[in-house]
Parts: sequence; C-alpha cells; structure tokens
Amino acid sequence: MSKKAKVDPRIKRTNKYLRDALVELLKEKDVTSITIQEITEKAELTRGTFYLHYQDKQDFLMQSMNEVLEELIEKVKPNQNNEDSSKVEENDESVSFLKLFEFIYDHADYFKVMLSDRGLPQFRSHMTEIVKKRVYGELISSIGEAEDGLDIPKDIPKDILISYITSAHIGVICSWLESDMKFSPAFMAEKLTSLTLLGPIRVAGLENKIKLPY
Repeated sequence: MSKKAKVDPRIKRTNKYLRDALVELLKEKDVTSITIQEITEKAELTRGTFYLHYQDKQDFLMQSMNEVLEELIEKVKPNQNNEDSSKVEENDESVSFLKLFEFIYDHADYFKVMLSDRGLPQFRSHMTEIVKKRVYGELISSIGEAEDGLDIPKDIPKDILISYITSAHIGVICSWLESDMKFSPAFMAEKLTSLTLLGPIRVAGLENKIKLPY
C-alpha cells in the first residue's frame, strides 16, 4: 500500500488555525450561524487564504471533521506499529483504548463542541461509523484470527457485537467529556477494557444477583 503524501506544514498550520477558530466560535454559537468571515477573523487569516483550501463553509466543516477523525484512526488503530500485524498481543485492546482517550484528551475542546448540540449534526454518527469499522471492527477481527481466537456465540452476529461496543464506547466518551474529564485517560482505558472484555454485569459484580429472563 502506498504511503500517504505528506501535507505541507504550512497548510497543516493554516488548517489548525481555522479549526481552532471554529472551536472557539462553537463555544458561543451554533455552527449554522457561524460565517466564514467570523472564522477567518478569529484565526487571523484572510478570506482569500480560506478559499485557497476550501470551496465554502460546508467543505471546510467536512474536511476538518475528516482530518481529525483520520488522525484519530491513525493514532489508535490496532497493530499499526507491529511488523507482523497477524500477531495480536494480549493488551492490544487496552493500548488502543488508552491511545483513544489520550487523543481525545489532547483535542478535548474540539470533541466537546463537535459532540455537543452546537457541533456539526453528523459528526457523532460519522465518528461512530468510522471508529466502528476501522478501530473496533479491525481489532475484533484481528483478535478472532489470533491463536486463541475470540469466542463469540454463534447466535450473535459479529456486526451486532461491534455496533454494541462502539455505541457504548462513544457514549462513555461523551459522558467523560461532559464531566470535564475528571478521570485520566489511563483510568478510562483500564475501565473500558474491563467492561469490554468482561461485560458490565460481571464488572459490577451483579452476575449472581440478576435473574435473566431466559
């Protein structure tokens, strides 16, 4: 697979200025009411510079969203640094979760506003779909192909399992951001790993206290 072309550092810097400006404006008003003029003024750039990179505001919003999510995927996807990607380490999922929370922690302002009512309406669903396919989907598939394998009951389709895990994790991330990240990324990764591998009922110590309806 060919390597991605390197982006000019000056372009990356300009994109970051514009994205940071958008985040600051989203703290004050809804995305639909923000103008290109306001974004460029906040970023201390000209409208001409903006139009060198984007066709219009919608193009800017979508490209910015995709850039951040692509960076997220590159940061957290499993086995990205392993020479033999077919080998799955026991702590692959824990490492991926830690990288996930560390990335969101480092970009907290962006994720807070984009996952809020003021952000881009499709951001959460787009993030969920990308993370589902390119992080948890690949992670669970790689674990399933490992020597010990992943023992998924035959009556539970893998896509349902992946959707369940992804939706639960996005919900946890949103709650964590809303609480101003009162727990560290390492703490969140550890707990999310336990909840994912053992299930919430077992982690909560309720497996012998709850009578299942079947």
